[in-house]
Amino acid sequence: GAPAAATAGAAAAAPQRRPASRESDITITPARVQSDPILERAYQAFNAGDLARAREDYQQVRRYNPDNRDALLGLAAVETQAKRYDAAGSFYTRLLELDPRDAYAQAGLIGLRGQVDPLAAESRLKSMIAAQPDASFLHFTLGNQYAAQGRWAEAQQAYFHAYASDPEHPDFAYNLAISLDRMHQTKPALEYYRRALALAESRPVSFDRAQVSNRVSQLER
Repeated sequence: GAPAAATAGAAAAAPQRRPASRESDITITPARVQSDPILERAYQAFNAGDLARAREDYQQVRRYNPDNRDALLGLAAVETQAKRYDAAGSFYTRLLELDPRDAYAQAGLIGLRGQVDPLAAESRLKSMIAAQPDASFLHFTLGNQYAAQGRWAEAQQAYFHAYASDPEHPDFAYNLAISLDRMHQTKPALEYYRRALALAESRPVSFDRAQVSNRVSQLER
């Protein structure tokens, strides 16, 4: 399997409660408590791969609340999946205008730039991680940069930092498992694949659960 590359968008597209403290803004709340049924419907459409429906619903939310964070994150995720990177970048940029410390938007924007200039993205990520060492999505995005270049030992370290910052995130566990698997560290890879599957029971994921189950069966032999 491939690493879950679009996770920053996919996970962030979930309707969220705003945490009380600024420091916790970068975490994902597992319980998607949201009073807006259109946001919920958009998120379900995104998870089902219906990008047109998701885009339409997120835009509907923005018609009455143009700076709604969930809608902007959702649209950025939709456009990233659709490979409309300029459009995705504009939504992330708007989020950073609203809150320059929004780690989701930072990671998303850098992930887009990494498609074009991996070394510049890597350098920028490292400097941002120095300023926000607990920003799990920054570590995750850095891991994706390394993985895209086949730098699995470095990817594994970055994914481990992401997972350590948010051990309830299934995609972090999954990408950590992938990196360990690529380095032939079968026992820990198996442990994190199982962890990813367990976490996937209660949270949306960007990986194919059936594929992961198959890989677990192979490794258990």
